[in-house]
Amino acid sequence: MFLHKRLLQKGKLRTRVLLPVMIGCVALASACVPPPTPPSGPTITGQACPADSGVTVVVDYTALNNSIVVACAAGPQTSGLSALAAAGFSQTEVPTYPGAVCTINAQPAQGFPFCWETGGYWGYYSAADRSAAWGYSPVGAADGPLAEGSVEGWAWQPDFSDNVPRLAISGLATYTP
Repeated sequence: MFLHKRLLQKGKLRTRVLLPVMIGCVALASACVPPPTPPSGPTITGQACPADSGVTVVVDYTALNNSIVVACAAGPQTSGLSALAAAGFSQTEVPTYPGAVCTINAQPAQGFPFCWETGGYWGYYSAADRSAAWGYSPVGAADGPLAEGSVEGWAWQPDFSDNVPRLAISGLATYTP
């Protein structure tokens, strides 16, 4: 009680006593707050084809919703577009450029013109087999045929960047039955 009266003499706080106490409380409180956790990598779902059969399709939505989907198109495919559809992905075309993919499974949700003119595009990558690295396809997804064991990749390119799919071809073994 005596200390309380002394600290609050006539409604005034004694700063030389209270200030160090308040600083100590703030330091203690901030030490109890956990540090922020860094964002985790994308969620990867689905299964690849066995190494020498079908065409494995990887769709990297990382820039849109932090996920990657892996799927298998059974048998050889006539083109990257047919492999995408055979693997279970829906797609829409760019209205002003037939054959170019605007959305995959309704992503990006903004659709056209975001998907081709203002927000980015779907980059198309391929590899003849699992011993290769991703290579940007200069001929487009309508080209083919695609042999069994090949790998096709789609990655959303925000702001028209050039990012290969974040799942390396060598990492497909983890997602192969």
